[in-house]
Amino acid sequence: MPPRHLAVLFMRLAAPLLLALAMQPVMACTITSTANISLGSKTSFDARAAASNAGSGGSGIACPAILGLLSNQYIFLTVDSLSSVLTNAVTGDTIAFTMATTPGGSPLAVGTSGNLAAGGLLNLAPSTGDIALFASLGAAGNVAAGTYTGTLVLRWHYATCANISAVGICIGGWTRSTGINESCLLGLCTLNQGTLPGAGVAVTVTVTLTITKDCRFSADNVDFGSAPFVQSFNPVVGNLRITCTKGTTYSVGLSAGGAPSGGRRRMSSGLNRLEYDVYRPGNTLWTSTQRVDQATPASGSAAEVFPYEARIYTDQATPPPGTYTDSLIIDVVF
Repeated sequence: MPPRHLAVLFMRLAAPLLLALAMQPVMACTITSTANISLGSKTSFDARAAASNAGSGGSGIACPAILGLLSNQYIFLTVDSLSSVLTNAVTGDTIAFTMATTPGGSPLAVGTSGNLAAGGLLNLAPSTGDIALFASLGAAGNVAAGTYTGTLVLRWHYATCANISAVGICIGGWTRSTGINESCLLGLCTLNQGTLPGAGVAVTVTVTLTITKDCRFSADNVDFGSAPFVQSFNPVVGNLRITCTKGTTYSVGLSAGGAPSGGRRRMSSGLNRLEYDVYRPGNTLWTSTQRVDQATPASGSAAEVFPYEARIYTDQATPPPGTYTDSLIIDVVF
């Protein structure tokens, strides 16, 4: 009689357990066929410095149900193909880039990366469970403005479970991508290791970076020296040096200074003024409206030189002695 009593007791305990197992929720990842990662924009000059953490974005897979439960889950990544550069389709210029599953992590390469979940190599967005990829950029060199694009073809494989033991036994069954099989006994399921990682699901990830135009410039200062009369000052020649993004056309203007009057620029010493002006080649006054046009596209590497000549007007009365100064703003429109 006692053994029979024990058997009945066991059956009574087992029935509700199996019912509970059957009610476990499905915990599946979702995969899209395409994903886009935008790295924003950089000027052509800023892009000349390498960036180890240039940006990040979604990889086409989201596993919100396994947030906080990564241990013993199975998420595999296979890289089917991978661009090594971002390319400007118009100019053919390129910028080297790499992608990783963690910030500053080992760059992805064609092949299988293994179980990323167990290795702690996943970054999941807290609200959505999106798995992120992280981009690094190489030094761009001399590149034109435009949109730069690269692609990765990834293949995601997953097997996830809501209730999983420390030894990898799933209570209630795994949700799996194509080609991964499981073996179950009384609702306790283990993955068939020989079927991992399975066929997976392909995702094409497009990575874009926008390079914008920019110009950098410098100018020789104007020093007229000293003289007792305005008629004694000699003209001063100098240069503006301008480097703009490769392929850029632009124009250069000069401001009217701090105390212009009557169509003339003026240097100041306290309340006293000394009239002068700046001319471009051809004896043409150089102002913000009378500009120098650079119609030839910039090389992007060598500075273009723009000569000027500064003169003090000799038809003015000689002002009191003093140090006379003014500042001009160079503006480049492109």
